[in-house]
Amino acid sequence: MRKSVKGMAVGLLTMSMLVSAPAMAYAGQANGAANDVAITTLAKKPETKKPETKKPKVESQKVGKVTCTSAGKVNISFKGKVTYTDGLKAVIKDADGREIACKITKKNKSLLTVSVAGLVKGQTYTITIEGVLGKDSTEVATITKSFVAKGMKTQSKVGKVSVENKKFVVLKMKSATYYKDATVSVKDSKGTECEAKIVKKAKGNIKVQISGMKKGNTYTITINGVRTQKEKNYGSITRTVTVK
Repeated sequence: MRKSVKGMAVGLLTMSMLVSAPAMAYAGQANGAANDVAITTLAKKPETKKPETKKPKVESQKVGKVTCTSAGKVNISFKGKVTYTDGLKAVIKDADGREIACKITKKNKSLLTVSVAGLVKGQTYTITIEGVLGKDSTEVATITKSFVAKGMKTQSKVGKVSVENKKFVVLKMKSATYYKDATVSVKDSKGTECEAKIVKKAKGNIKVQISGMKKGNTYTITINGVRTQKEKNYGSITRTVTVK
């Protein structure tokens, strides 16, 4: 009797497991489907990035070269095409910040030419150009560049040089000399700039006053803005004198 009861219990347990197994399997399938739906819902489509529009680089206003000719032409070349405003202006200054008269004589899409008189060979100058417009920009640019002067050609020649009262130096010219915005610069043997000014300009001579001249010292005098009658451009003359 006990054996039959045990047999019935085992049979019932087996049937219970068989009945619950499909239910569990169905529940698992249902849960899996739900998970699949959830995953499908959360997954986002990759966004398509719009191609970036690159703004054109404004290179045209950048200066390529600045050259100075012995004829007194400072040429400024640009890396691209440019235009100019009505307020276009050029300013040239020496190493001491003194402004030197100049004039814009030529301009096109890639080159600007400035004419200047009285530059001294080997000296550094700064040119500033205002009113340049780039091809791809409406912003007005101001350009500042340094350049070294080649030295202006002039046929003016200095003859005799004399010192008067340890205060003045007179340079006698070998031919008639003409002047325009003439200036003078004087340096001693150590390269120190001396205070000086032109006190007289004549076709045959130039008189310069130099402050603090001392006996035995040597001075280098440069006159800018001189030319002969036959020349069109103004240049510079340089002469050294020793105070005795």
